[in-house]
Amino acid sequence: MKTYTGPTLGGATATVECPDWCVTDHAYWDDRVDDMFHHSAPIEITPPKDPAPLAGRPLVPQLEADLMLHSTDPRPCAASVYLRLDEHNNRAVDLDVPGVDKLLAELDRYRAGLVLMRERLAAIHAERTRR
Repeated sequence: MKTYTGPTLGGATATVECPDWCVTDHAYWDDRVDDMFHHSAPIEITPPKDPAPLAGRPLVPQLEADLMLHSTDPRPCAASVYLRLDEHNNRAVDLDVPGVDKLLAELDRYRAGLVLMRERLAAIHAERTRR
């Protein structure tokens, strides 16, 4: 298990164990041991590049999430999934378990709709290719 030894808010030095999923370099950020966050590796969705010749802007993740846990706060609200809704982190939300469940239900609904659109698109392409 990874550990981090660093300063506390009161000026002492302490060591904490990071969860096995934590990828944060606490030393780099000079984190305060008693007031820091553990972060998992993010998961993200980046749409494929638009095939149109004029679509030159590179795409960035449009949806990104990571698990976040406060180092010393034992309350359930100190752990959340941090969901970023845009590339600049201007729109984000902390989700608890019921919030993640709601998001998963919406993603399932979205995926089902996208699958239907893809099937219709494939049928249109197949029809137009036969002409």
